[in-house]
Amino acid sequence: MGSIASVISWIFTNTAVWLFLVAVIVTVVKMRRARFARRVVTATYLLWGETLFYVLGLGFVYIGIMHAYFGATVAPTIGWSPSPFEYELGWAEIGLGIVAMLSLWRGYEMRLAATLIFAIFSFAAAAQHIDQIVRLKNYAPGNAGLILWWGDIALPILVLVLAYLSREAHERYERM
Repeated sequence: MGSIASVISWIFTNTAVWLFLVAVIVTVVKMRRARFARRVVTATYLLWGETLFYVLGLGFVYIGIMHAYFGATVAPTIGWSPSPFEYELGWAEIGLGIVAMLSLWRGYEMRLAATLIFAIFSFAAAAQHIDQIVRLKNYAPGNAGLILWWGDIALPILVLVLAYLSREAHERYERM
């Protein structure tokens, strides 16, 4: 019974990791289907869209709901006290999540807009988390560790790189 609880806990606390794995799997499936149908697609553009949909879209809607409605549970995992600002943060995350999901079907510019908002938000969150670590020795799981290194640093760098690498494909399709 304890192992099932551990798995469920891991799923709910590491959504950005397993949702990224889902994005990679969906990208591979779409690449194979496109190849079978003899359509030309760009792997980076597909991965970028799927990452925005799953990791930012579904992930931010989930964490937004958690911040907005379960702030008393979420705040201590960050090493903070519950605050009314959790509700505001939650709804900002939900809004970004919805835009990120919609960007899958709305093209390069909307994907880029969602990417830039996410990257700015995440880098600011990383700076805040690092400040909390340095000044207050806050090593809570929601402040240090995977949320910092993957969610706030590596993931925004990844989507920015995917956006940059997708630029050429976008420009090529625009000229057609």
